[in-house]
This record gives sequence, structure tokens and C-alpha cells, in this order.
Amino acid sequence: MSIERFTSDAISVGASRRIVRRFSRIVLFAGALSAIFATGAQAHTVTASATCGSVSFNWARFSSYGNGNGGLNTPQWVVAFKPAVGPTVTLHGVASFPGSAFSLTVAIPSGNGLVTASSSWTWAQSRDGNSNSGWNNFTIGDCPIAPAPPETPPSPSISRVADVPPSPVSPPQFIAGPASPTIALSTSGSAPVTLGGTLRDTAVLSGGSSPTGTIAFSLYSAGDSSCSKALRQLTVPVSGNGSYVSPPVTPATPGSYQWIARYSGDANNESLSGSCQDPAERSTVTAKIAHPACVTPSATLRGLTETAQNSLSAHVAAHGVKSVTFYLDGRKLVTLTKPSHRRFSVSIDARRLSFGVHRLQAKVRMRNPGCASAEAAGTFIRVKPPSLPPKFAG
Repeated sequence: MSIERFTSDAISVGASRRIVRRFSRIVLFAGALSAIFATGAQAHTVTASATCGSVSFNWARFSSYGNGNGGLNTPQWVVAFKPAVGPTVTLHGVASFPGSAFSLTVAIPSGNGLVTASSSWTWAQSRDGNSNSGWNNFTIGDCPIAPAPPETPPSPSISRVADVPPSPVSPPQFIAGPASPTIALSTSGSAPVTLGGTLRDTAVLSGGSSPTGTIAFSLYSAGDSSCSKALRQLTVPVSGNGSYVSPPVTPATPGSYQWIARYSGDANNESLSGSCQDPAERSTVTAKIAHPACVTPSATLRGLTETAQNSLSAHVAAHGVKSVTFYLDGRKLVTLTKPSHRRFSVSIDARRLSFGVHRLQAKVRMRNPGCASAEAAGTFIRVKPPSLPPKFAG
């Protein structure tokens, strides 16, 4: 089996047509084909493989730590199948996973044709905020299948209601046989996120006859036991069997939520709907962790001397402190918001004070919102300078 590798911004329309004509002349063997594409030396990779009737993606070495993108990796994927006869079938969606690896299988129509599979992710779609992720494509040609057996008229499956001789007046009665397989819908809600993260729902259609129409994703509160009041409703178009992912929803409050996905049906496929209170459709939003509260907020006033004649100074250490307001004898001196040399300091001209005891007070605001304000105070005495003995001239 041959394989072509190319990037979406490096192939012209003419070159794409030549690639398709080349694949139409290549004889390919049955089986799976896989290719790995990545952006340069980036750690994030995606592997894709195709067989008749399905394409599988595997994302690997994505971030399994951090809180970027709500704690999830959400690369986009696109699969296009061009059959030998008929229009191109395009499937697309968004993978959503919190860990470092994830796999997804997408059903495509069986038959000869060309398959194009691609995946992309931006820095905002990666849990570690990798801004160097990119987009690569690869093309797989002619997936053969065994020739279908010659068509024969189907034999009706019937059963006789009553084993009685036929009568010209009352002909025998018959009932139809078992119904043919029908389309199926399976759904699953996204993993838990913290407040500010996004929720998604995934719906997988299988067994349908080239289904079209739409899938409506409705988000409800988990406490809405009858799912009667939708908080959000989003719709995506359907083009064939496969996996479909809802657009993201960012809840404003923490709590538990639930999804219901409903397929509209079309001329060849019946409509389908998920059920209310389905455990697989639960999505949880948790509150962000608050700053820890200070158990014993405290501040210490340092540098204050017991006595002063002309001047004195005092300070509060700046570690964890947002601002300090100093008071002298109950009168506000100054509020400091920027420390100097890792401290909030104040200087006092004692010559303007009366002789005797004075009180210096510091009110401290901490940087941590969970910490209460602290207070420190001290006293000093303004004393008179010592008397000098008189000097006598000789």
C-alpha cells in the first residue's frame, strides 16, 4: 500500500488532483494502513489508521498535568471519504480527554475510494498550552472490499396465523417477519472540570443508512429529574455514521449537570433520543480551590527604641504583607503600599513631640484574601537632652 504525506498549506489544487489520479492507478492490498504525523519535534503526536468501513485516531504524549483548557486536551479531527461512485462523505468532531493518550474509531461507508484523515490542535486546545502544535494530513487510497454476491430477490419471512385449509371466502392471514437492523445512538458526557472549564457531549451514530439531519445536544441541571428546562441547546449537522461532539458550554456555577442528545432522523433513518438521568451523560463542575485562610495572622513592629531625643524609626517585614498604615498617638501618619528593602518603614521627628510617653501603631493588610488584617503597636518616651555644665573662661 502506498502513502502520500503533505501539509495543508503546501499542496496546490493541481497537485491534489495529480495525487488522486496517481492513487487511482495503484493496486493496493487489503488490510490496515497507519501513519504518524506530528509538528516538527513537538511531543504531541497523532496516529491514524484506516480499514474498510472505519478510521481510527490515537492521540499520544499529550499533557496529563496542569489546568490549561479546563484540564482537558481537545484536538479536532476530520475524515473525508470519497467513494468511487457518489458524493464525498465528511465526518468531523472534537476529541476530549484529560490524560496523555486517547483513541477514537470513526465509522465510514465501506467500499472503494479515497480516505483523507487529519487532526489539529491549537495552544488553547491543549492542557499544557502548547502553542507550537500544528496541522498535518495524509491520504490513503483505494480500500478494497470483497465483491458483493449477486443480488437475489429477498424471500419474505412469514408465519401463518392459523393452520386451516384455505377458503375462497376467508383467505389465510399472514404477518410480516422480523424487522431489519436499525440505526443506534450512544452518548457520553465530558469528564469533570473546574469552574471556568468547558463541558461537551459526544454522540455516536451506528447502523444507519447514510444518515443525514441533525443532532441536538441539550444541557440540563442534574436536579431537573424530568429534563423539562434546558439550560443550553446546541445543534450539529449529521453526515453519515460516526462520532459527533457538541460545541463547548461553560457553566457559570459549579454543580452537577446532565446531557440529552437527540437525532432528528431522515427519510431512511428513524429519529432517536437519549434518556433523562442517564449516568453516562453526567458532567460535574467543581469550584476552584480558594486561598487558604490564615490561622494566626500576625505582624511585628521592629526597630522602635524605648527612648528618643531627636528622631526614631520603626518597620514591619514585607513578607506576605500588602500594605501598612502607621498611627502616632491615634493620629494617622502614612499608608505604605510599596516596601523598601523588604520592609515597610516609618521615621518620626521626635523634636516635634512633647516630653513623655508616646504610642506608635501599625495596621497591616495581608496579600492573601483569606487572611484577616493584623495589628502591632509599641511605645517610646521622648526625653530631654542632658544638661551641659557651664564653661568658664580662664
